[in-house]
Amino acid sequence: MGEDADATPRRYDELTWPEIDEAAGRGATVLIPVGATEDHGPHLPLDVDRRIVEAICEPAAAAREDILLFPTIDHGYLPHHMDYPGGITIGWRTFVDYVIDVCVSLAHHGFEKILLVNGHGSNHHLLELVTRQVILQYPHVHCAFLSWWQLEEVRDVAASVREAGPQGSAHAGEMETSIYLHLHPDRVDMDAAVRDVSYPESRHFNNLDLAGETRPEDSTPVTMMEWWSTISETGVMGDATAASSEAGELLLEAAVDGLDSVLEEFASHPIREIDDHHARPVDDRDYSPFRPR
Repeated sequence: MGEDADATPRRYDELTWPEIDEAAGRGATVLIPVGATEDHGPHLPLDVDRRIVEAICEPAAAAREDILLFPTIDHGYLPHHMDYPGGITIGWRTFVDYVIDVCVSLAHHGFEKILLVNGHGSNHHLLELVTRQVILQYPHVHCAFLSWWQLEEVRDVAASVREAGPQGSAHAGEMETSIYLHLHPDRVDMDAAVRDVSYPESRHFNNLDLAGETRPEDSTPVTMMEWWSTISETGVMGDATAASSEAGELLLEAAVDGLDSVLEEFASHPIREIDDHHARPVDDRDYSPFRPR
């Protein structure tokens, strides 16, 4: 983690418009945390996905002068969790359009580097669609995303600190509980933490692991998301009882270091001109796949 990791990040919405214009002109990257509001078992509050991704983005942004930290997108896509009380789900079209609008607004103001950092599993595929659409509309802009558990540094640390193994590290399991326990121990009810691996064992389906899906060697990864109560009796998928604040601290530090590495390369990654290979001029202004709205 950088030496300035405890400093205060430059927050996009706390700047004046001349400061925003200056930041865009000097090539600042806009970092956007994306979370969700949903159940995380009987022991964790609903804000896990937001709090964790913010705790990763804030120190990473503070350690670099070329980053503006955007306000967190709080709510995401989770209709399959609505059989547990509390979740706020945003329709997938609404979510995609909203995040596209945020990124297109940033592109309009001259920002050419936009990185979304995701904290909620079911946002993942939608954010991929968002980033593709933004680049189609603004070819001179790099708009990218990652989910924090994809960071190689996180996977490396998870492999060494997890007590419950891959099966214990899915939703509200050992990894999320450990990080939240480190961040906000007063908000975690470890007396209510459970080990819930009630989802059916399968060669191909539901072999979930937050730090990288772990499957039998002879399996085929098949994606299917069922209603949450059909694969979890408590809302937990994993082993929350194995969590520790010490492991959470190591995982969080790894995530911040990993994000810093991504930001370093992202800032210098070249934006190249499109080389249209048609033999004749092509007018695609009205071709909807290139202009989604």
